[in-house]
Amino acid sequence: MTEVINLEKEVEKEEVERDFLKEITLVNSAGAERTITAPKVIPGRVYRKAISLGYKERKLTYKNDGQGNYEYDEDGNLIPAGFTEEKELELLGAYEEFFVEYFNNQFTIEELQEGLDARVYQETLLQAYHSALGNRIVPVKK
Repeated sequence: MTEVINLEKEVEKEEVERDFLKEITLVNSAGAERTITAPKVIPGRVYRKAISLGYKERKLTYKNDGQGNYEYDEDGNLIPAGFTEEKELELLGAYEEFFVEYFNNQFTIEELQEGLDARVYQETLLQAYHSALGNRIVPVKK
């Protein structure tokens, strides 16, 4: 008699609770940590700036005429524009400005650049962007 063995096991996925970006920790040159809490209410103007930031990113990322007309390939996909150091830094600067405003200007861009760990820099900037748009993407620490 042949026994059938089911090699597929159900893997339980741990449900991760997610929330908006509520705080960050900046470290100064002396190693002192400073935890900054986001305002209880993120104003609608920050939401509006997030929308503008999304358009700016698209404008820098994809080929266009500067008037909102984008180039598409034969499959209907946007054609990427070649990224340059200048474009990359311009976009990063826009995200940094947005990030400081998300936290209600409790620190400067320079303090952000010097104090936020580079290993989580981009991820953290994006968390603020998505949080301002109403997307709970930050895993809740338990």
